[in-house]
Amino acid sequence: MSITWRAAAAGLEAAIALCAALNAAYFLRRAMSGQTLTRRAAAFVLAVMSLGTLAEGVVVFTSLHAGADDTVFASTAWIMARTVTFTATACISVLILRARGNGK
Repeated sequence: MSITWRAAAAGLEAAIALCAALNAAYFLRRAMSGQTLTRRAAAFVLAVMSLGTLAEGVVVFTSLHAGADDTVFASTAWIMARTVTFTATACISVLILRARGNGK
């Protein structure tokens, strides 16, 4: 795998981890707030999902730098899966930032 491709993959994983960390912090704060039990439970589930995405991003990022099998990271399936993960995580982050900008 070329150094450029490895850097692009590492950047994608770093972006996923950053968005997931923002999302997890927001949802954990919401889970601890004075909302109804149902809303707190939903926020907790979303926080756990975000923490899972964060952990996944960190593991993949670490694997990229540890010399893991390059064929996995160069496959079309991996690129598509991680792009979808990034898009979903980034969209949630945008919604959170918009809500924070509106004072919620």
